[in-house]
Amino acid sequence: MGQAGFQDYDHHGFTGEVRRDLAQFFDGVRMEGLREEIFSATDGVLAKGRHRVVVLNFEHDGRKLEVAVKAFGKQGGWKDRYDRERGSKAARSFAAACFLQEHGVGTPSPFAYFDRWEGGRLVESYYLSEYLKGLKSLRDELKGVYQDRGPADHLVGLLEKVAATMRKMHDAGFCHRDLGNQNMELTPRIGDEWGEVNVIDLNRGRIRKKLEMRERALDFGRLLMPSAFLEVLVRIYWGVKVPLEFRKEFKKARRRFEWWTRSRKWRHPIKTWRRGRKSKGLKMKDVWVWDRKSAQAAITLERRERKKCQSMWNHIRIAGATARALPGVWREYRRQMAGAFQRKVDLRGRIGMSVEMADLEIEPQLKFLEELGRVPVLMRFGHHEGREQWEKGLEVLDRLHGEGVEIMVALLQDREAVLSPESWREFLEFVLSRMAGKVAMVEICHVVNRVKWGVHSLKEHSDLVAPFKALREKFPKIRFSGPACIDFEYHYLMGALATTPKGFHYDALSHHLYVDRRGAPENKQGAFGTVEKAGLLKAIARWSGRCEERVVVSEVNWPLEWTGEWSPVSATYQPKHARGSRVHVTEEYYGFYMLRYLVLTLCSGFVDQVYWWRLVAHGFGLVDERSPEGWRERPAFAMLRTFLKELGEATFVERLELGREVYALRFKKDGGQVTLMWCNRRTYAGPWPVDFDHALDVFGKRIELNEVGESPVYLYH
Repeated sequence: MGQAGFQDYDHHGFTGEVRRDLAQFFDGVRMEGLREEIFSATDGVLAKGRHRVVVLNFEHDGRKLEVAVKAFGKQGGWKDRYDRERGSKAARSFAAACFLQEHGVGTPSPFAYFDRWEGGRLVESYYLSEYLKGLKSLRDELKGVYQDRGPADHLVGLLEKVAATMRKMHDAGFCHRDLGNQNMELTPRIGDEWGEVNVIDLNRGRIRKKLEMRERALDFGRLLMPSAFLEVLVRIYWGVKVPLEFRKEFKKARRRFEWWTRSRKWRHPIKTWRRGRKSKGLKMKDVWVWDRKSAQAAITLERRERKKCQSMWNHIRIAGATARALPGVWREYRRQMAGAFQRKVDLRGRIGMSVEMADLEIEPQLKFLEELGRVPVLMRFGHHEGREQWEKGLEVLDRLHGEGVEIMVALLQDREAVLSPESWREFLEFVLSRMAGKVAMVEICHVVNRVKWGVHSLKEHSDLVAPFKALREKFPKIRFSGPACIDFEYHYLMGALATTPKGFHYDALSHHLYVDRRGAPENKQGAFGTVEKAGLLKAIARWSGRCEERVVVSEVNWPLEWTGEWSPVSATYQPKHARGSRVHVTEEYYGFYMLRYLVLTLCSGFVDQVYWWRLVAHGFGLVDERSPEGWRERPAFAMLRTFLKELGEATFVERLELGREVYALRFKKDGGQVTLMWCNRRTYAGPWPVDFDHALDVFGKRIELNEVGESPVYLYH
């Protein structure tokens, strides 16, 4: 029985179904020569191989019809017997397309299918559908995103389109069973908006009243993309918490697909050899995508795949370097801790601020920067950005230098920098030649202990650093810092220092010392709070021999709650209205923690400079550029402005001992003395450590002091 709007077809030995309003286009002798026409075509060939897809023009009474015709190749006798009972591939494709169209799922409109049988054998079989011009497969669209290196939110937009189509298809009751990247095609984009997704190659599909979790998971099993992006697709698809049953079936489906992929070289050795000779393509571990919302490289691989990127030999080298360093570093650490807060520290020029040049307007940033006074500025230049953006950044650098601002520069690598060393060297030559004589410090590479930043081993990091030996000789006035690791992973830091190319020496040890996952900066990770971590960092710098003992924290912040994927710990995808990770803090506590972090690291004597990341950022900055009322300074901005006004040119003198988790640090400045006080996870109501004349709150307003809590207060005496 024919589909609604279609009629049975039985002409010239062919049987099948055809759309009623188009029947006249196919009721002719042309059907007898269709196979020869298809396989002799040179134009309009969409797919070659055993199953060939060609675009043909059919005419009737002056009307033309552009049709995509899929000719299915001949098959074995047992498959013919199966198709005699269940329907040919063409018939199944036709029925599936009709079903999907009926349920509003994107697929080219079905026109007809035709089969020709001889003696129980299927000798010809065709599926005819609407030809949609300009379609690009998901595979090709993803390749385009990878080649452009993002941005990540653009990729998420694509995954949202795909997830919506898959969910509608599955809810309707259709399981594709062969849903690879090549079997989803998108209509052309309109501006930045992705086109609509069309599902093709439907002959293996099954129509059910309701799909089981196993069948839903099956259609995710063959999709090829970096595992972290596949996880984003799954989360978008479900919209809420992913069911555990789906997780279980999804893992099974992925394992089967991985086995099938690995076994291809044994199943089809000649095809694999030929494919390998032509092109190996981009490996998923080499995909690198920029996340402009959170201003970092996107996580592309799940934990299991990330571990595979780092060889056992790399872990052995890290362990060996750590074992050799540990006795000497530990002795130095104990000496350092004995001297914590024992030396006077002049705070002038020690607190710096980072600005963003690629994804934000620079003029509003500079206006906010002026309000903080003349603080040092950190600027980032990324290999992935390209020459046009480098030029814009260098113009800003020249401007700041002309105004007498101290400038530090961070140079960011991507995966392409590792894979194409010549491109990396050209980038370095270009930017450094324009910076010479204008910058105080240049940080080499970026977060080299994170796979997402493109560095998979100590060897790759060493290769990235190697060109700087010659560049130091070419630009002798530039000072270099590194190795720019992140978090409390000092084993990798010691490994990176140990494998520094011979003949190269860092002028400072720079590190991204985040402590946000512990909440308050005083909270401990084992036996180490921020002060202890900074002390150990100083000990490593003094012990190493590969760097000067100067320590620079070149990046630190806390992620802000309710900022979605703009938060560095919620990127690259976060469901709407989600609060996010437990490490997120309120805008108020962000400011409290910032001031406490600055005082603890600098006044302990362990860190020479701290650059806050960053001035403007919706998810983690002192200014919110996405506020409905325009760029809005957050409480932390006012807190830092007050701190710099009150203590920015002061000298730390001593730490006063009070109760547990009560902090009081005395500073000397022109016109008197100031003691900064706060508590961690408690309050304190006296006795006060000094006889003070008046007190200011964190915003510089006079207060009547009754007790001290998480918010720092200034006691003037």
